[in-house]
Amino acid sequence: MPRSGRFGAGISLEPISLGPIQAFSGGRTAVGLSLQAALQVDLGARWAFRLPLEVGYGGSGDATFSELGVTPGLLYRWRSDADQRWVPYLGAGLKLGAAGAGREFLGLPLITSVQSLDLDFDDFDDDDGESDPNLESRLGAFPEVWAGVEWHPNRLFSLNLGVAYTYVRLLGTNVHLLHERVGVRFSL
Repeated sequence: MPRSGRFGAGISLEPISLGPIQAFSGGRTAVGLSLQAALQVDLGARWAFRLPLEVGYGGSGDATFSELGVTPGLLYRWRSDADQRWVPYLGAGLKLGAAGAGREFLGLPLITSVQSLDLDFDDFDDDDGESDPNLESRLGAFPEVWAGVEWHPNRLFSLNLGVAYTYVRLLGTNVHLLHERVGVRFSL
């Protein structure tokens, strides 16, 4: 069985994948939007290297969550025919990037800064170099798993219906992310 794609090259580009994101932490939930673009290179007829770049944001006020990262990983596809229409897959990767969350979302008390109590109104410039004390963030590597199915009406174009789960730890608090996405993929 040849590699996937119109010409059997096994190179796929998913220029856009979009869907909802849910973040769960200590009984709190932030719901938002996740956007992704990905490159996938076949390592054989069933195994592939996947490199998605994604951004996600959810919540409101101080109960927010955001992420930005690239997730190199491997996936296994149950392919038995070069012209197979439905191809289920499972995979995993390590997200390298940044994650941030509001203290309220993490179940931590809000910090009241002295600047927020400044009532002299002579300062209209908000660019003072200080960050929001109620937003916690970190750079790191976070485990992620994928599952889904690809629908191939032909060997050049496919739709990818997938879910991903990411685990992040911020300030001693477990954060669980669930992404559901629909993507358009072109394969050579």
